[in-house]
Amino acid sequence: MNKQRIYDAMLIKAFRKDVRMADLERWLQPYNIKIDKDGLVRVPDHVWWPGRVQEMVGRHLKPLADRLWDTDSSKDIETLDWMAKLKCSNKNTKWDIEKTQLQKESNRDRKRGGILYENWEAQKRSNQWNVTK
Repeated sequence: MNKQRIYDAMLIKAFRKDVRMADLERWLQPYNIKIDKDGLVRVPDHVWWPGRVQEMVGRHLKPLADRLWDTDSSKDIETLDWMAKLKCSNKNTKWDIEKTQLQKESNRDRKRGGILYENWEAQKRSNQWNVTK
C-alpha cells in the first residue's frame, strides 16, 4: 500500500468535492494515514484544519491547482500519475507570512486592550461605593 499515492488520490477527490482539510483527514483514516505525521510529500508545514482543500492546494501546490482547474475529472488518473513527478516546497508563502504578522498584531492589540480594561476595573474598585460608614 503506497500511502503517498492514496493521499494524492484523496487530495484530488477532496479538491473536486471542495471539502475541508478535516474532512480529508477523515477520508484517510481507514488507510491509517495522518496528514501531519506520516511524512507525506505534498503537505504544507502548518495544516489549517477548518480551511478548504482548494485553498491549500491553490496556495501551496499551484501547478496542481492549475492542472485540476484546467482538466476534467475524467483525466484524474493521468493527473495522479503526473503528481508522482511533481516537486513542491513546503516553504511559507507570502500570504502565510502576512497572515502570521496580522495575527501577531491582533494578539498584541488584544493584550493591550486587556491591560487597559484591567486598569479601568481597578480604578472603579478604588471608589469604594460599597463601603458603609
